[in-house]
Formats: sequence, structure tokens, C-alpha cells
Amino acid sequence: MKKSVFFDIQLGASGDMLIGSLLDIGSDSNELKNMLFKLKLPNWTISPKKIIRHNIAGTLADISCKDDSHHRNLNDMRTIVTKSGLPENITNNIIKIFENLANAEAKVHGKKPDEIHFHEIGAIDSIIDISAFCILMDIIPIDKIYYNTFNLGSGTIKCSHGEIPLPAPATAELIKNHRSTLTDKKGELVTPTAAAILTTLGIQTMPADFIILESGIGFGTRDYPFASFTRAFIIENLNKYENVQQIECNIDDMNPQLYPVIIEMLFDAGALDAYTSAISMKKGRPAILLTVIANIEKIPHLSEIIYSQTTTLGIRLFNITRDKLHREYETVSAFGEKIKVKIGYLNNNAVNIQPEFEDCRAAANKAKIPLKEVIAEAIHQYKIKEK
Repeated sequence: MKKSVFFDIQLGASGDMLIGSLLDIGSDSNELKNMLFKLKLPNWTISPKKIIRHNIAGTLADISCKDDSHHRNLNDMRTIVTKSGLPENITNNIIKIFENLANAEAKVHGKKPDEIHFHEIGAIDSIIDISAFCILMDIIPIDKIYYNTFNLGSGTIKCSHGEIPLPAPATAELIKNHRSTLTDKKGELVTPTAAAILTTLGIQTMPADFIILESGIGFGTRDYPFASFTRAFIIENLNKYENVQQIECNIDDMNPQLYPVIIEMLFDAGALDAYTSAISMKKGRPAILLTVIANIEKIPHLSEIIYSQTTTLGIRLFNITRDKLHREYETVSAFGEKIKVKIGYLNNNAVNIQPEFEDCRAAANKAKIPLKEVIAEAIHQYKIKEK
């Protein structure tokens, strides 16, 4: 069964600190190295070691990279990752993080994301940091990532573009609409890599009740005169209900062709769900109720999309609680095609088995057989596999 992790970042967060905290829990560093080798990148090493700083014991990931002369862009990175042979879920997460990071750097430098080169987003060390994190999420394995408030350092730091203020502009862009505090500590407490990882894959909230199963501390390469480390807690959530927010608005004067496009934009922006319902307004006017469900940190951006892309003049916000089954994915073969199957578990029992519709449709078209037969065969193959 997959687990949840809570990252306590009140004393700082960097890519290697996140990795170190997970390795400190006891993750297999040799398995991590073997999977990182699949990226076929030169001139890097990872040598985790136990250290003590400020009377606190933890793990230093000790990732060392020597950048070569290649100036890789976002598309180059996608090629490296997709050709690595790493599992699809890992490569998808790596690419999502880099796209988030590239979008932030593009905004800062006034460029398009595909024009950003890796000397601006960390070169090989960023690829290794981000890939290592995503691999560890799979090794442990982790289903959900939580984290608390970003605590930012002050002062300036030197980079390839010269001296810049802290938090770094890319970090500031990445943590927009997230809870943050500016401290009086001099130094870079939150790096762009850590900000990209957490804001892409994590949720800035905490379950109400949980049990700490394991904990670890990760140090970074910088040794400040004050304590700076990331703590990772593997937790069991005792409260299965999740607190989220719901946005609603009534629309009676918009071209209905726009709704599918807007809903797709809302999902791309992080909505957990988005849908429309037919309603009747005053004087019997037919209208559409647009409903969006999301985590609280996504609400400002989603609201901006609704205001800019629809004709509504106002929205309603509700705090709601939702419950959901634990989900896992398996891949089966049906009529010679690979089909992903989503399984919903209740008390460790598989109660819902649903093949991915697009996979089934593609298989049905290729084999020229009814779609319902592919769906039934995928479910049958899953049941055989689980016996």
C-alpha cells in the first residue's frame, strides 16, 4: 500500500535536502543510483552519508555534478527522460516538474519556456535532483506529498546572471499563491528546484489526524551558522476525509462551445474536478452551473481563469470535505495492446476496477472490435493477474 509523506520545510528546502531526508528514512541508495544511471548523463555522483550539524543527525545526499558544455533546453530534457527507460509514472513527474520550473524561469527572463536553457535552471544537477526525488517517490512508494509554509531567507546570491535578491526570482514565481513567510535569516532557504518539486507534486496542507511511521532529516551542501534542514515524515492519515474548496458560478449568456475548452484549462491548472450542470434561473431562464473543486492554494489561479475565460461577474466559494478510495494502477494486455487499469481499494479490497477509456478505445480501433469487448477483456485480464 502506498504511503503519504509530509515535508517540514520551516528550516529550508532544496532538492538535495528533500532527497537527503528520504534517504535518511532508509531508502535504498543503490537502487536509486541504478535507476539514475538510466538517464545516461555524464560527470555526476551521489554518495549519501550520515552527518551531524548543530547537534542534529541526518543525511547529506552529497550529489556532485560537473556541467559539460551542452546547453540543453526543455525539449532536450524531455528527450533524455523519455529515452531513459524509467517507468512512465516517474518520467511523467520529472517532466511536469521541469515544465513548471521552465515556465517560472521563462516568466523571469522574458522568454518562452522552450527557449530556457539548463544553465538557467541548474543543468545536470537539476536533472539529477529532480529525477532522484521522483525515483524515491516510486521506491518508497509515496502516494501523496504534503508540505507546510515556505520560510524564505533574505539577502542576495550570485548566479550565472549576476547578483540577485532572495528569494530568487524563479522561486518567487513558483511559490505564488502559496503560503510563505519572509524571515530575517541571511541565505537561500528555498531553492527553485525544491519550490518546483513541491508546488508541482505536493499539497500545501496537512491532514487533521495522522500517525508518524518514520522520519528523516536531510541536509544541503550549504552549512549556515543556523540550523537548516528538511524533515520528512512518512505518515498514516487517520482522517480519511480531505478538506478542499468548491467554486461555483451561474452563467446564462455564454457560447456553450466554450465550456469544454474552459474545463480543460481548469484541469490543466490543477483542478481536482470541474463540471457543468443545467439549471433554471429567475424568470425561467436556462443556464449553466459551473462547478470546480480544488485544493485551497489553487483557488486564486482557478478563479482568474473563470473570470477571464467566462462571462460570469462573480463566484461562490465553499469549504467542503470529500472522501475517496485509495487508488493504484496496473497494466494488463488485452488483444495484444497494453491497457492501464485503475483499481479502487476499500479496506485493502479491490472494489472498483476500471480500465482507462482511451487505452481501450485505441485497442478497439486497432483490433476493429467493439469497445465494450476490450473493456471486459481488460477487467478479465486484471482478475487473472491478481489470482
